[in-house]
Amino acid sequence: MTEQYENNNEDEISLIDLFAVLVRYRKLVVIGTLAVALAAFAWLFVLPKFVPSLNKKTLTISYALKTERLPASVFNATGYDVIKSAVDYMQDPAVISECQRDFHIFENAEQAVLGGTFSVQSSNASDRITLLCKIPAEKENELNAFILELLKSTNSYIEDSAMQRINSLEENADKIIEQYGNLSLPVVWREENKKSEIKTISVSVNCLEISSDIKTFKASHDKFVSAPILLSSVVDSGKRTIKFIIVATFAAFFIFVFTAFLLNAIENIKNDENAVSLIKKAWDEGK
Repeated sequence: MTEQYENNNEDEISLIDLFAVLVRYRKLVVIGTLAVALAAFAWLFVLPKFVPSLNKKTLTISYALKTERLPASVFNATGYDVIKSAVDYMQDPAVISECQRDFHIFENAEQAVLGGTFSVQSSNASDRITLLCKIPAEKENELNAFILELLKSTNSYIEDSAMQRINSLEENADKIIEQYGNLSLPVVWREENKKSEIKTISVSVNCLEISSDIKTFKASHDKFVSAPILLSSVVDSGKRTIKFIIVATFAAFFIFVFTAFLLNAIENIKNDENAVSLIKKAWDEGK
């Protein structure tokens, strides 16, 4: 019974000692914690009003671009993939740098593509290209101008490369029809996948069908890639959250509490002649 009383008494003394340390260094803990909380508040809500560079917001915006599919007969004869060609062109760092020359949206075009700040994704099922951009919010107007410039450049590139093949194919098909009538001819072309593996594809094409499909396509063709449609636009305020202040306050509180116990321990060591020998003994035993 006496032993249990002594244990309880020691526990009470320990708790009292802990509380006494906090009371002794209350100014350090309270003032230090409040100072950090006020500093965090000022950093997030006050300083940005006087220092605009601290008020950084990130705009995450995505666009959809509709692409025009080539007739099946023309695709089989040429192997030209409009979506793949457009995606490869639009995420070429050299193209991005040229199109943003007057806007300076991305500091490094290659890093923007590799880091996901600017990404181009395709969906063959819906003939759609999705552009995803992450930029400083104040550059939204420049981004819109950049997207239009990139779209213009892409259409020009696809128009040149695709129509050159289409016109050549149409001319050859018409010549064959004129001389030999309708024929089905074997065509071989190569396709390179994302792993840089080249696959040889052999198909049979009908000259009359190709000629008819090309003329129909040209009659309705406008642009290979349509004007961008806004899918989403989200502004992230970055560090400007109450959560940041709460986390900083609690972290500061525990740090200053630890500092208080550390200062108290140093003070006790100074006042205790045997403290140094006890610490040395504990150190040696802990090896």
